[in-house]
This record gives sequence, structure tokens and C-alpha cells, in this order.
Amino acid sequence: MKRLVLFISLLLLVFNVQAQFPRLSGQAEISIITIGPGANLYDSFGHGAIRIQDPYLSFDRAYNYGTFDSFEDGFYVKFAQGKLNYRLVIQNFKSFLGNYQVQNRWITEQVLDLSQIEKQEIFDFLENNAIPENSYYLYDFFYDNCATKLRDVVSNVLVDKLKFNNDHLTEEKTFRDLIQENTFNFPWWDFGIDIALGAVIDVNATPAEHMFLPDYIMQAYANATITRDGQEVPAVKRTNKLFESDYYETHRESITPWMVFSFLLIFVVVFTYKDTLQNTRARYLDFTILFLTGLVGLVVALLWFATDHTATAKNLNLLWAFVPNLVVAFFVVKRNAPAWTRSYVRLLFIMLIGMSFIWIFQLEVFSIALVPIMLLLAVRYAFLWVKGLA
Repeated sequence: MKRLVLFISLLLLVFNVQAQFPRLSGQAEISIITIGPGANLYDSFGHGAIRIQDPYLSFDRAYNYGTFDSFEDGFYVKFAQGKLNYRLVIQNFKSFLGNYQVQNRWITEQVLDLSQIEKQEIFDFLENNAIPENSYYLYDFFYDNCATKLRDVVSNVLVDKLKFNNDHLTEEKTFRDLIQENTFNFPWWDFGIDIALGAVIDVNATPAEHMFLPDYIMQAYANATITRDGQEVPAVKRTNKLFESDYYETHRESITPWMVFSFLLIFVVVFTYKDTLQNTRARYLDFTILFLTGLVGLVVALLWFATDHTATAKNLNLLWAFVPNLVVAFFVVKRNAPAWTRSYVRLLFIMLIGMSFIWIFQLEVFSIALVPIMLLLAVRYAFLWVKGLA
């Protein structure tokens, strides 16, 4: 009796697996879908998905690795700490497509040249990955995101048969260069990203590492081959423009960080010149400068040391956004600041010089909008170095 129950259970298990993962027909197609940037910052890097359609089985699905549970406990804390889980969901492709058409984002489809066995293996892999207990993964912007999944899923199935040829990459680019290709419409966010991310992103990205961006996934597949019967054939047999848009005609924000910080530089120069002529010191200006730079430094330090983000490490913005400034600001605001604060300000000036050499030798590339900030700080620190904080 026990053997009979076991046999029936095995049959039911096989039946359930077959029900979950049906056999694709010869009409099935698998495509890489690339979606262009959108109007919001979180859309500026584009998106991607895998499409599987089978007219005989009457389904057309988008396998989307770019979703997350916003209602997850501690969502915002996990996001800040770099511990947010993304997940794979299966969507009706028509609805998926319509969502991005409404957002006026271009959509390109690359139909892969796969054998029937390869199609079935990719389909089974994705269907199994979409099971709730398998669908979550720890998101990493550079190394494990909705774009890299489009590379990894197919590579995991085809293994050595899939070859990404890299001759379409004609120049070396760092991770920071690649980010800035997509943030030109968001100068303030671009500035913030440059402040938040450290020297680890100022190394040249390998061809595989370019593929954290959907644009480069699309280019890589366009130049990829699959080995079949001892010969290499193009991985993409057909490219379809599903939707085109004029996104790149959108104008960037008119008020940029460079403009604002240049105005602040002029403001500080004027006040410092006035202090020099009148032999005074604008104490609250010094307090504001130190307090704000210390506050920025605290955020930078927390991103480096208190999160799991791989890209926020070794951030040398701490040389100008010096965390102890938060405390020293309350000593500097006094009419007769302690004598040691003068030496402290000299240290800040020297660190600015050190930061300049770091920039020159490309140990870390800072935002160009930091130039007026560095000049602003240099002017004020030099004044305090010479005059003191009496």
C-alpha cells in the first residue's frame, strides 16, 4: 500500500511539473526586450525583460526582473542599506508593452536564433525562477540587476555556446562614465550620485560589466554569436522596433549645480573680502559652511561604512565633506573660538590640496560642480588660516 501511495505521489509530482512548464511548440519565439530611458530618475537607465511568445499555446509573456515589494517591512531602510530584494514576475506582454508606450519610452525587440531544445530550457529556467520561493534576488546596481539577468539567464542555459563579441566597444569607460551617459537630463541627481559613489567606480569596466545597462545588453546581443553544429551564427535573427520615441530631445533642467554653487562662491568671496577690509569675521557663515560640509560627510560615511552598497566604498569626497566639521562648527561660531580651531582649519585647507591631486591623477573623479565648492572652501579656509577665528 505504501508503495502504491508513493507511486501515485510521484505521478502527481510529474504531472504538476508538466502542468507548470508546458512543452513549447515549434512556433515559440524568445526575445530580449530593451526599453529606453524615461522621464524620472529611476527610469533614466532604461529597462529590459525577456519575452516568450507561443501562438500555438496562446500566450505572450514578459519575464521582468525589475520589480520589488514596496510594502516590504523596512523598505526604505533596506533600500538605503543596499539590502533590497528584487524579484522576477511574469506579465502579459501586451500590458507590459503598453505601460512603457504610455511613458513614451522606445522599445526594441531582439528575437534570438535558438533551437527548440534551447527555447524549452530557457522557458523552463524562467518558469522555475518565477516560482515565489525562487523569484527573489539581492539587487546590486552594477552586478545583479534587471539588465544583467538578461545576460545571465541565457548564458546559464547555453553555457559556452553563447559568445559575446566585444568589438562594438571602441573605447574604455569607467563605471562613472557609463552612469553619466544616462543622467544628462538630471544634473542635480547626477551631482548627488557623484557625491555618493566612491573611487571604486573610477576603474575601467570590462565588456561584461558594461552590461549592467540595458543599452549595452542590446548592443552585446546584436554582436553575439551562438555555436551550432560547429559554426557560429548570429545570436539575433531579427530585430523589431516595437515603439520609438523622442526622449533624447527632452531638455535638461535649466538651473544646474554649477550655476548655484558659482553664485555661492561669489557670495562667500564678497563676505570674505568685506571681513578682510573691516577686520571682522562672519561667524555664522563659518558655522554654516562647516555644519553643512560635515552633514554631507556624515551621509557619505554612512553610505560607505554602514551599507552593503558596493559602489559607495572608498569615497574621497570625505576630504572636503569632513565629518568632524559637524562638531567643530559649534566651536567656530563662538566669538572667541578655541586656539586649536585655527590649526583645524589649516588641516581642512591642506586636505583640499590633497583632493586636488587625487582628482588630477584620477584616483577618484569628482563632479565638475565641485570646482566652485572647492574654491569657496579654499577662499574661506585661507582667510581663517591667516586671520584666525577671533
